Amino acid sequence: MFFKLPWFGQKEASYHDTQVLEMDFLVSEFEDAVSDIQDPLRTRLHAALLACRNPQDLWFLRGKLFNLISKHHCEGVAHQRVSRLDQKLRFFVNHHPDHTPEELPSGPMALLH
Repeated sequence: MFFKLPWFGQKEASYHDTQVLEMDFLVSEFEDAVSDIQDPLRTRLHAALLACRNPQDLWFLRGKLFNLISKHHCEGVAHQRVSRLDQKLRFFVNHHPDHTPEELPSGPMALLH
């Protein structure tokens, strides 16, 4: 009887739940976090994202990304999106053979708020 309830079914994989192991896909995830925002600062942030060559570069753009999202949405939405990006960034450095977790300066932003 309980197996027919909808919450017992298999959860479909969401695009936002995928883990990434390519730097280009990680940059794309960062761009997707601000894709619904129309602001001149987004254009500059996009250029900065394209210039990122390693996970540490992306790590330092998180603050700018958080500010842009919270300006156009709310701080809760910004926190949620940046936390998701933190998880993807951590997964990337923990599982990619060319990068180590020590490359990122501190813990996830989720722990700071």
